[in-house]
Amino acid sequence: MTVWRKVSTLFRASAQEPLEHLVDANALRIMEQELRDTEQAMLRAKRELACLMASGKELQRSNQQLGEALAQREEQASQALEKGEAGLAYELAEWIAAHENQLQQQRQQAEHLRRQETSLRQHLRDAAQSHQQYRREWQLARANRNAEQVLRNLGGHTQGLHAQLGDLASSLQRIRQQQHRFSDVDSALRELQQEDDGSALDSRLQRAGISTGASDANQVLARLRSQQNGTA
Repeated sequence: MTVWRKVSTLFRASAQEPLEHLVDANALRIMEQELRDTEQAMLRAKRELACLMASGKELQRSNQQLGEALAQREEQASQALEKGEAGLAYELAEWIAAHENQLQQQRQQAEHLRRQETSLRQHLRDAAQSHQQYRREWQLARANRNAEQVLRNLGGHTQGLHAQLGDLASSLQRIRQQQHRFSDVDSALRELQQEDDGSALDSRLQRAGISTGASDANQVLARLRSQQNGTA
């Protein structure tokens, strides 16, 4: 029984994994929408606060008016007593007693609204600060993701660039090899040509200081001078 429970748990975990991968892959989009939802919730809370503040102001005006009416009725009751109008004074006293209780309840309600307003104001301030912080974190996370994407793309481009540079180096090496081979072939041809016409041997005799028998300008001039001296 335990094994089947574990297999069932494994199936449920396996079904959960694609959802988790989907959430992870779209974490920034989800957070962006959550930020928008929070903004809408804050706007609704602000409207509720505005309505609460309006109700508080209306209740304050009602309390002020009722307080003024009570003061007036108390003055009237005092005047009725002075004039011996006990019955009228009693009716006024009943009215005053009833409305004093009403005024007390309204004042308690006004104080309750004031505390609610203070609490809601504080919650909105805290929410606004948290929202700003989360938005900054989201912007930073988005910038980091963009930077990671750029680095990945740059890595691919860099690998392609390295490959292209490697191709260029290989081509240059082949060109140099071809040039060296051409130079070697040309040098070998010249050497063979010199061997065919005997110039290579003459060059070796000249380097050794041995006459090759070929005339040059210096030899011609020397011969002419020798002839002139003999004639003289």
